[in-house]
Amino acid sequence: MSRVQEKNSDLFSEFSNTSLKDRCESCSNAETCNVCGGSISGFEHIGVRAASEHESGIWHYTNPCRHLNQLRARSANVKYGGGPLWKNGYTWQNIYWGPYFSSPANAAWVKGIERAVLDIESDKTYSVGLSQYNVGIGKLNSLVTIKTAPATKITDGQIRQSLASWIASGTIPNLGTKGAYNIFLPPGVTVSLSPGEASCAVFCDYHNTVNGSNGPFYTVEPYPCSKGCNQCTNNPLDTLTQGLSEEMVELKTDMNPGTGWVIGNLELCDYCDAKFVCNRITGGEYVNSWYDKNKKACWKGI
Repeated sequence: MSRVQEKNSDLFSEFSNTSLKDRCESCSNAETCNVCGGSISGFEHIGVRAASEHESGIWHYTNPCRHLNQLRARSANVKYGGGPLWKNGYTWQNIYWGPYFSSPANAAWVKGIERAVLDIESDKTYSVGLSQYNVGIGKLNSLVTIKTAPATKITDGQIRQSLASWIASGTIPNLGTKGAYNIFLPPGVTVSLSPGEASCAVFCDYHNTVNGSNGPFYTVEPYPCSKGCNQCTNNPLDTLTQGLSEEMVELKTDMNPGTGWVIGNLELCDYCDAKFVCNRITGGEYVNSWYDKNKKACWKGI
């Protein structure tokens, strides 16, 4: 085994100790899986933006059976759980996975995403408004393109393992707990969170952490779905920016899903998705609203 492989093995061993034992209010007393009835040792919480006809929110996956459990929230009030929050100067690292993104034909697509991340992060009312949640404004590293294409069917666990490998090999910077990775996937790649829960069919995008509050933190953006993930236009970039904006906001305010600012089983944008309104920021990108606790209303843009 090479030195990089050994380092990767150590990292993944550490990283795969995920937040399965972290329990939010909704699942703190759960001892059995409400799908199979088996005993459980805890939950992994993933912040998911669902496709049409499914409910966005913090999805609860049991260990070891890996079933998605539907749990009733105990509170409908916005509440902070004590987990890590995004601070001023934290870093976004955009990762484009596969040679698709290196093609000159797709340069405009990548450029549009890069601009969107900057615009979302710097907008004076959108991201800056999150200061009411003790959340800061970050910066953006130069993009990284992974030359090897991902498999056409990939699991979140495989994405976590790949992220650990890239960090261990120095392919991408190690942000520790002071930033997050946006992972963009090419067309034709389907992500699954568990058997039966695949991207586009059930969800649009999500954010997660490899090792609970210790990170690394990341969002996953499959190539825009043709339907079910954009209520405003038919434009693929608009579809992507709606999902990306939601995951960036919710990662910043709830870095370890379920331990930051939540409203029951919902993160701040999930709450507003229930009564969706098309909004854009000053840069022109379509974004998803977040709950403004000062105004007791969902954020409104242009």
